[in-house]
Amino acid sequence: MTDKSARKWAMVLGAGLFVLAVISYFLLSYPREFPVGTVVRIERGAHLDAVARQFTEQQIIRYPSLFKFIAWLTTGDASVKAGGYYFEKPLGVAGVWYRVTRGKYGTEAFKITIPEGWTVRQMGVEFEKRGLFPRMEWEAHAAPFEGYLFPDTYFFPLDAAPETAASMMRNTFNQMMTLELQAEIMRQKKTLREIVIMASLIEKEANGGSTDAPVIAGILWKRLGENIGLQVDAALTYVTGRPSLELRQSDLALDSRYNTYKYRGLPPTPISNPGLDALTAAIYPQSSPYLFYLHGADGRAHYARTFEEHILNKERYLR
Repeated sequence: MTDKSARKWAMVLGAGLFVLAVISYFLLSYPREFPVGTVVRIERGAHLDAVARQFTEQQIIRYPSLFKFIAWLTTGDASVKAGGYYFEKPLGVAGVWYRVTRGKYGTEAFKITIPEGWTVRQMGVEFEKRGLFPRMEWEAHAAPFEGYLFPDTYFFPLDAAPETAASMMRNTFNQMMTLELQAEIMRQKKTLREIVIMASLIEKEANGGSTDAPVIAGILWKRLGENIGLQVDAALTYVTGRPSLELRQSDLALDSRYNTYKYRGLPPTPISNPGLDALTAAIYPQSSPYLFYLHGADGRAHYARTFEEHILNKERYLR
């Protein structure tokens, strides 16, 4: 082979490799915001144009025209399988097309971790964001069970309805409330409802499993026993949506049973879904000489026996 022929074949090979690299890039690349960890649903009877547009809007593919071209080269619109697809890692347009034409849904279960202290509303936002079901459908069904939806890691069926998810979470709650815990609640002449509401306050006020939880539980039960307002910011936050540090003077005058500055006793419902540590603290509170507490700018809890000491703590730790 002459030098001229060698150069020619080298140029052809180089051009071929370049074309192959370009094709591979377009087939294998994916959007930077690819929705990993979400369920993407293709509705029954959806046409190819609609699927391409949906996947582009959801940042699953970059090039809708390439998606449709691959469809034209292979089996076309008719072979797209309806259902929920779980993407545990990003895929290029070719990989996505392979999955949706063969009904490779990714998994039989949808994994999601619900943190301690989340509300029904927060869960609904996450469920909707990850494509499990609409937030409003979840809230409509789950709102009555606020406080009894146990925070944990769950594997929901991909076609789960809100009723299924709520039932699984309530069953876990029932398992956590052992006969021993139930017997202790009865011994104290309290109700499960009272315990769950108190635990929901503790979850927010003491960050659930912190070492402060039993002490704060003891303070709140003591205030209830002495008919002193609980003055729990988290209960107001539940109805106003504003963080504790952003509560206004008008919020403190809000005519709501969740306003524990204005009304004595527990709020009418739980304000979060507490974990086991908060529930245990509510059942086994720690006795202390304190009647007041606050969390300083350092994030630590500071206790006081008297209102005067509490005012001093505010001056020391909230400025």
